[in-house]
Amino acid sequence: MNESPEDRREMSLMAKLSLPEEHEPPWSLLSAGLILFAMFICLTVIGPALVAIMSGGEVLLPSELTLSWAIGMALTIVFAIVNRRSSQESWRALRLRRGGTPWPIALLSGVAIALGIDLIVSLASGQFLPAPAIYGFQSRGAAGLLVAASLLILLQPLAETLVFQAVVLPSLRWKLGAWSGVIATTALFVALHASVFWAAQGAIYPAFWHGIVYPTLLGSAFSLLKVYTGSSGAALIGRMGAGLIFFLTALALFGG
Repeated sequence: MNESPEDRREMSLMAKLSLPEEHEPPWSLLSAGLILFAMFICLTVIGPALVAIMSGGEVLLPSELTLSWAIGMALTIVFAIVNRRSSQESWRALRLRRGGTPWPIALLSGVAIALGIDLIVSLASGQFLPAPAIYGFQSRGAAGLLVAASLLILLQPLAETLVFQAVVLPSLRWKLGAWSGVIATTALFVALHASVFWAAQGAIYPAFWHGIVYPTLLGSAFSLLKVYTGSSGAALIGRMGAGLIFFLTALALFGG
């Protein structure tokens, strides 16, 4: 289905979200799965191993886990970019440009999404906690603040947007259909977060609210934002806005 920009603007919200992928992505579903698997390895093996070598300890402290995940996200970004830079067609298909959505609007959308997620998860669980990825950041002073901010505002948004919204989402929507692709992408996003962040902080964070609900809301919201805007770049700017809110929430809870 090829819709002109005018036709798209006249569509209802549900009609836009229900539009199928216009073209098959220039990468296979196996290739998308490889990038996702590489991300998992970077977060669970390579990043922690590098930090363990630097710290000289076998068991990582919470603040060291945050550093390991920042390194893992950075490595994921490098891998995804190198992988997709293989051709101009492949790079353009990531849709990293703004599209028709002004970036201030995308940023404010991300801020609104983050505030909603914070409110739902915190009030429903009865526990006001920072994002699991940065638990313990305050114990390392200024260095901990810098690592936490870099992870939430830059590295995690860029890595997860590249992997899930830019690569995995269009592949699954092409194979499974518009809504089934969003659901499948969200399920993979939840699986990654539960097996990486919640698994490391399970003694502190409730499994249902922070292991399932939090990543479900986060993953589905930004997948739908990508579909609605047609731009991975808009989804990325939104994730950065959300990351800023999550970081400021952590500062308000624990201080810097």
